[in-house]
Amino acid sequence: MPEFDPSRYTLTARWVFPVSGPPLQNGVIEIDSGRITAVHNHAPKPGTVNCGNVALLPELVNAHTHLEFSDLQQPVQPALPFTEWIKSLVGVRRGSPATAAVIQQGLAECRAAGTTQIGEIATQDWPSETYQHTGIRTVVFRELIGLSSDRAAVQLEIARQWLSDPGQRDDTVTRGLSPHAPYSVGPDLYRDLVNLAVEQDAPVAVHLAETLAELELLDCGTGEFVDMLQRFNAWDSQIIPRGTRPLDYLQPLASVSRGLVIHGNYLASAEFDWLETHPRITVVYCPRTHAYFQHPPHPWKRLLDRGINVALGTDSRGSNPDLSLWREMQFLAMKFPEVDPNRILAMGTLYGSRALGCDSELGTLEPGKLAQVVCVPLPEAQNGDSYRLLFAGQDPMPLGWPTS
Repeated sequence: MPEFDPSRYTLTARWVFPVSGPPLQNGVIEIDSGRITAVHNHAPKPGTVNCGNVALLPELVNAHTHLEFSDLQQPVQPALPFTEWIKSLVGVRRGSPATAAVIQQGLAECRAAGTTQIGEIATQDWPSETYQHTGIRTVVFRELIGLSSDRAAVQLEIARQWLSDPGQRDDTVTRGLSPHAPYSVGPDLYRDLVNLAVEQDAPVAVHLAETLAELELLDCGTGEFVDMLQRFNAWDSQIIPRGTRPLDYLQPLASVSRGLVIHGNYLASAEFDWLETHPRITVVYCPRTHAYFQHPPHPWKRLLDRGINVALGTDSRGSNPDLSLWREMQFLAMKFPEVDPNRILAMGTLYGSRALGCDSELGTLEPGKLAQVVCVPLPEAQNGDSYRLLFAGQDPMPLGWPTS
């Protein structure tokens, strides 16, 4: 390993992808006291660490996870209908309750895949030390469920305690709220939870417009969700007003510091218009989970064209074979070759950092930002488009110090 001053050093590699600008062949990153001071492709200084045939890029952001399922070896069956999948997932949770060790297993998998930030949904009040000292910044959204009015007061108190109890936090753990979904949280409780988040300056994540069955439930009060909720003894036909739309769940988010709309598979023009004027709200697209449930094409490209922030997530191992954000990006690059590949790279880095409120420090390689860099081994081919080489690369790995 080359000798270098750990507080001040310079890296070079075959390609550097700043995200904030075009790729740099034989790029150079200068670092001082943990922050980037320069990014360029001029001749490197003596003593520069040559990382070799790799790409250097910002570490990745997984904006949506359910790490409590990180011990599953394969996605839960059946995938369709969606409510049958939910019932199977609930059965898995009841049969084998999650532990802190399972969450830490998921964190380790994310970290090994080059991820440095995640947006996590937690169904319990896991202590902050569960997420600390992992090399990952985590926004932990406490999940709340209560469709009937008799559960609302309890859920609101759980949320209040979650946000007010500092536990043993450090600056790598942020607490937020996740009123789970329109089919599991009544409108009054939803508004109360969002108002609490505004009061406490906490971020909010909600699963929204995920399935056509959800839209049917909101609009007509019918469909497969009614059957499922009746089986769970949780259905009240008066809770959701007829004619409700996803827009009715977006509008209360207008004042939150940051909001994540998880999935958004079936957002319509009214929701597009609203999102376009509320830049603190991000839509989180989970490509391989979306494919697992056989949804029609996601509107992520149209959202981006409207200037709406779109980040990427893996969801859980209940609907995905792994927690690699990199493989989500490769999936998109392969399936949509017509899309500007830097957009795909930004969705897994800068746009995710923006969603989680860290984009002033992370998400791009540029002067002033933290030097959190991931290394992607590239094919040996000597020629080829830089992004084609990048997305044909191997899984990211924590940056080591190869001999120059």
